[in-house]
Amino acid sequence: MPVQNISNVLHTNISATPYPQALLAAPPWSSFLRHNGYQELSKELNLRILQDLDTIEALWEEFSPNRSVFDTWDVRKSFSDAYRFRPKAITIEKKQGKKRETVGVLPLWFNSDENPVGESKYCDCKKFVWFGSNWPEDNVFHVRDPELIPLLLIASPKPLELACIRYDPDYTFLQEFPGFSDEEEKKYFLDLSFVSSLDDFLTHLKKKKRYNLRRDKKKILSLNPTITINTHSHLNDLFSLNMKRFRELFPGDPDEYSSFEDVRRQNVFRNLIANARSYQYRIISTVIEGRVCAVEFGLVHHKTYYAFNAGVDIGHYSGLGVFSNLLVIEDALNLGCTKIDFLEGDNHWKESWHLDSVSQYQFIR
Repeated sequence: MPVQNISNVLHTNISATPYPQALLAAPPWSSFLRHNGYQELSKELNLRILQDLDTIEALWEEFSPNRSVFDTWDVRKSFSDAYRFRPKAITIEKKQGKKRETVGVLPLWFNSDENPVGESKYCDCKKFVWFGSNWPEDNVFHVRDPELIPLLLIASPKPLELACIRYDPDYTFLQEFPGFSDEEEKKYFLDLSFVSSLDDFLTHLKKKKRYNLRRDKKKILSLNPTITINTHSHLNDLFSLNMKRFRELFPGDPDEYSSFEDVRRQNVFRNLIANARSYQYRIISTVIEGRVCAVEFGLVHHKTYYAFNAGVDIGHYSGLGVFSNLLVIEDALNLGCTKIDFLEGDNHWKESWHLDSVSQYQFIR
């Protein structure tokens, strides 16, 4: 089948077909595939495109390593139910005796939103991305054998952007694969394995940083704040505080805005609470003089605390951001967590707290 006709199949085909050999000869991957023996491997395979959500869910549950909270279907469903973009999974099948077994799945959706002005290069709009959007991190390839990954990628529809791919030694060979690269921003985390208390954490910091954090904590404690856990109504305060902070930082800048300006993103967080079966959710609120001034939202899964997002009234209370972050660390320790995942991006504070970091991969075509 000519390469120019294959894209039509990738958008419409439901039944299994022999893996399209013409894909292997197409630039820019032909040299990589030729030198690594993919011609013979591909002859044993079938390609199938799935659009039925129940089938995609079943395959997700079968292949997911369930190491990260982002590996759970409960989290992906929370995004899917909010955005309602059409799913599409690229699957590879291999003959096993008289049957064919699915040996690889690439779960995607097409973001049909229009590109915001000036943001076409930097957003998910008008392209295929991971099922659940490119916001979830720790993404992995659902394959029986990592060697199948290039065959899934070249058979995928375009434009395609796969962000936040988890570092894995099995993926290092892909660094020579065109379109595969490190992401610019690092992912930050705090190892709590050897931390017994919040004071113990602070002693590991440099003297000046330790002094500044303790000073900010003392400043907020002098206001006699009330701390609450899992007050659901405070989720709306998180949204409004987050949006307010962006407007304060970037007044009149249309390219800088809170993701919560989109009500669908707000619904994602509501769904994360409703779908909390494979993980635990945490809403930590700081109330000062009867007013909700800071709200942290996180998920806990396999002793890892994922700090998802926050809304903090820093404009009125200097040091409140530090105080709120320290509450997250304290909460994680109280829950017996061994790690806090602060997700990707420095956000003007993570480097200064001397958090550990790791790079994630991306693939763009």
